[in-house]
Amino acid sequence: MPRPKNASLALFVLVAAVALAFAAYTNHVWEDYYITWRSSKNLATGHGLVFNHGDRLHTFTSPLGVLLPAVASLLTFNCSDAAALWIFRLMSCAALGGAALLFASLARRQAYGKIATAFIIALLALDSKTIDFAINGMETAFLMLFLAYALWAHLTPGPRQWLHLGGAWAALMWTRPDSFIYIGLIAAGFWLFNEPARTGRRRGEMIALFFRAGLVTVALYAPWLLFTWAYYGTPVPHTITAKSGIGDPRTVAGLLHTLVYEPFNAWKPGSSMEGTFLPAYYVIGYWPNYIIQIARALAVGCSLVWLLPFLRVETRTASFAFFGAHVYLAYYPYFPFPWYLPSTTLLALFTLGSLVAQGATAATGWQAAHPNSARPGQWRGFAAVLLFLTVAGSGWLTWQSARTFAAQQKYIEDGGRRKIGEWLRTHARPGDAVFMEPLGYIGYFSGLKTYDFPGMSSREMVEARKTTAGLSWARLIATLKPQWVVLRPHEVQRVRDDDAELLDGRYALAAEFSVADEIAALDVYGRAYLEHDARFAVYERTSDAVLLKVDKDSSPFDITRMTVDNVEVTFAHAPSVLHRMVPRYAKHGTVRFGLIASAYTDADLRTDGAVFTVELVSGGQITTVVTRALNPVANGADRGMQTFSFDLPPHDDQAVLRLRAGNGGGTAKDWTYWSAVEFN
Repeated sequence: MPRPKNASLALFVLVAAVALAFAAYTNHVWEDYYITWRSSKNLATGHGLVFNHGDRLHTFTSPLGVLLPAVASLLTFNCSDAAALWIFRLMSCAALGGAALLFASLARRQAYGKIATAFIIALLALDSKTIDFAINGMETAFLMLFLAYALWAHLTPGPRQWLHLGGAWAALMWTRPDSFIYIGLIAAGFWLFNEPARTGRRRGEMIALFFRAGLVTVALYAPWLLFTWAYYGTPVPHTITAKSGIGDPRTVAGLLHTLVYEPFNAWKPGSSMEGTFLPAYYVIGYWPNYIIQIARALAVGCSLVWLLPFLRVETRTASFAFFGAHVYLAYYPYFPFPWYLPSTTLLALFTLGSLVAQGATAATGWQAAHPNSARPGQWRGFAAVLLFLTVAGSGWLTWQSARTFAAQQKYIEDGGRRKIGEWLRTHARPGDAVFMEPLGYIGYFSGLKTYDFPGMSSREMVEARKTTAGLSWARLIATLKPQWVVLRPHEVQRVRDDDAELLDGRYALAAEFSVADEIAALDVYGRAYLEHDARFAVYERTSDAVLLKVDKDSSPFDITRMTVDNVEVTFAHAPSVLHRMVPRYAKHGTVRFGLIASAYTDADLRTDGAVFTVELVSGGQITTVVTRALNPVANGADRGMQTFSFDLPPHDDQAVLRLRAGNGGGTAKDWTYWSAVEFN
């Protein structure tokens, strides 16, 4: 028989090796890693813990997730991004192996037996999301390690239990700030379902334990909070601020509704609970339906067993925390992103493993009362078959996920988004900004100022969302005026639905990137997920003024573009009519207008003025919105650039705004101009 130390080393190496093999095969690097890596690299190279040099904005969520890659970069002397990533992967694989060791130690202490222990370790080592997020640059492996540590600490009474528990809690907070949800749920579960014989403490003693552990947590985590408060002006990550305000408002009533209906909601496509045992972004399509149904059933079962009073305290606690975590994930994030789910998967696998262990204990107890019973052997056979099916199913899902993510890395990330970022780095000018949703690769490899949606790297984006533009991408682009815009095809349509002329009038198509043909030829599960990012269009800003179209029948003179007081305008000699499609969202408009200075300063022949009128054409009706006559020769207040700011009457989707310049009598030197119309 192998010695315990040798067995532990073998277990550690085996679990870490599975993750490393996944990394070697897929070389998968998650989009969000490059968001964090940009800050990590800046820290390692002496520019501070910032996304943009000189801009102290908290653009990452996990302290360990940003600091450990910075350490990895320093270990390479800041010479190799690839080497730093592999160093961070090795750290993560070691953390995942450490989580397996803690579970093995806990199972041994609680006499779970070999099959139940193997059940827990196999599920941990073969869950596709856990493995992928352990090697693709996320902080997931450390979350697994410290969750396992917290469970171990709760079930390991002794004089230093408070130190272990406080250390586990602090490590969880350093890993992800929403970990207090898991800390509270697990602690509440052990207190509610307490069995002094297993936890070593009564409920009153547990309160004292939690208090002392909490002091340790505060002592270890407070330095980070104080640093962020001093450095960024707030301890709240900007990533959290950016994601707030998306989706329906959160209320206590809504939370209670989710609490009651969560087990039923698990049967709805795309629920967080449904995704517990499934690959990342399985919901986008092309995974077998029967696997989804099995995953739903397992997840719902894990969420409800805490209601059974005859189960062990750790089983009920893990189930209770699993259920509570999914209530949180189903209600508060506006989408159950897959990197949130491995922590719930860990709680589910521990629930299932402890059920298997309790079943074995019950079968052994039955044999003590009935010496000739075959029940223990039957249970072991059933558990072995269950273990085999679990390993086979999880292994198959992980292998298929590996094929999908290898294709994603080759075609989508390296062949698509990275190339877009490098193209922008080559073609953009210093000071340019780029608007897009996928911030990671494009943001890092372009090196540009970024206006990402919803604004994780940009306070300007969040401010525009909250003050003027809301969630309308057309309004955001019109407000922020980025030099470059990167959009998927459905996002192009989204912008055009809100403003039919914005992209074609104010921007020009600069480049297209597509791997759609390569993706269509793949024979992998989850291909629809890859198709989502197979095509991108890059637009470059041209001119504000070109949005205004000329009504040639009403404009006998030439139309030109020019700059007045550093504002792009359309020069349209009166009489003339310009028009602009009204965006669907528009309720208010602003436009600047006037006559160029030489029309009233030239002594030879001066203008007799002009009449400026804004008209709305909608549903076959013409409504005069605002009008004003200017005579700058006679009235000094009419000189220079003027502004109309107006409310728009109700209008249909085909509404047009006419900008009409009429002459004041004669047409001599009626050199009128209009700026582009700003809508909100």
